[in-house]
Amino acid sequence: MKRHRVVIVGGGYAGVKALKILAASGICDIVLIDQHPYHFLQTDAYELIANECSMTMVSIDLVALCLSYGEQVLYVKDTVREIDFENMHVVGENSGHSFDYLLLCAGSRTAYHSSVPGLREHSHGVKTLSNSLAFKQQFEQRLYEKMESEGGWRTESFNIVIGGGGLSGVEIAAEMAFYIRQFHLDNTLTCDNIHVFLIIPHENVLDGIEEYLVQQATKRLLQLGVKIINHSRITSVEEHTMTLNEKESVYFDFMIFAGGIVASTLTSAIDVPKNKKGQLIVDDYLALPSCEKVFVAGDIAELRGKKGNLIPPTAQSAEQSAEYAAKNILALMKNETMSPVDLRMRGTLIALGGKYASVSLLGWIRFSGLVGYWIKTIVMRSYRFRIHLQCAKGVQLLQKKKPSCRKGF
Repeated sequence: MKRHRVVIVGGGYAGVKALKILAASGICDIVLIDQHPYHFLQTDAYELIANECSMTMVSIDLVALCLSYGEQVLYVKDTVREIDFENMHVVGENSGHSFDYLLLCAGSRTAYHSSVPGLREHSHGVKTLSNSLAFKQQFEQRLYEKMESEGGWRTESFNIVIGGGGLSGVEIAAEMAFYIRQFHLDNTLTCDNIHVFLIIPHENVLDGIEEYLVQQATKRLLQLGVKIINHSRITSVEEHTMTLNEKESVYFDFMIFAGGIVASTLTSAIDVPKNKKGQLIVDDYLALPSCEKVFVAGDIAELRGKKGNLIPPTAQSAEQSAEYAAKNILALMKNETMSPVDLRMRGTLIALGGKYASVSLLGWIRFSGLVGYWIKTIVMRSYRFRIHLQCAKGVQLLQKKKPSCRKGF
């Protein structure tokens, strides 16, 4: 059988999942292209910004990961700028790669709406590792400066505002509020007057998610002292002030924006049908309708269930879609029939500060509190453990190839 060449663009949850399936087949050569040499565990970002884990715990080395699958897999650090579908060629800033099959998994980015002046300039996002680290460092620096100027006494309030009541916004708000509460317990006056505000455009947080999770999340946020401002849209942002609904002003010391996503900038260079978020429209097999050997998975695609319902952009849906796309690519290679996509959300897990989480699995298994926390921890850490174990194989292979550095001992 002819060995085909598959190019995967993007090393997020979708790209890493597809890589594993394609590499296991042993019938193709794979090139994984990503602008960063690591896979960011975005589902654990809230732990990083609340000092619950280190940077090394939320990043996976893509070089080691690719090495672990053998010589048929190559990692390339580059940013893809153009795709020549006719000649089946991917063009990056520093390299070019031909392909027999292409899998686009370039993900998404924070939706800084151009209609909201100052939003991008005066708020922080946490969708990437660099943004999460910058947020963490700048928040702690801002807090330090406030403490230093007041000699340790919190005579003035310090307001943290989070825009967006989806999963990311709720998790960040809960973790920040819990972190501040614990800091206050340890340092008494230092954090006595710090407030967390969650700005949401709807009546409740987690709009569109099952009622049990909405109720549990709301209850926990209020217990932690988070002030939920509902029915409010951010209409403009200045250095320390935002305007809600074009009339109400809210002062803040630090702002985080988690109000939705848009597709990777790569889609702007691709002349195919897209939705309002820039996500690529795919067929029932996750292929681009006009390019049968080009597949799409993860947040960069508009994903729908079997009944046509929109599937939310999560790590779970990214992995599921990547599995379908990878298996359909292998089916084409073997001249077999492809399988139509049947994406199903198996559950939702929401971290709500400290050792507290709410989970809903398979539509009927529901837990909140410490039990929910342990369920979420097991799921997240099992993923982390498996991928770290795979990377360790790559490190071992690299060490065997390197000449010994022991001289004169």
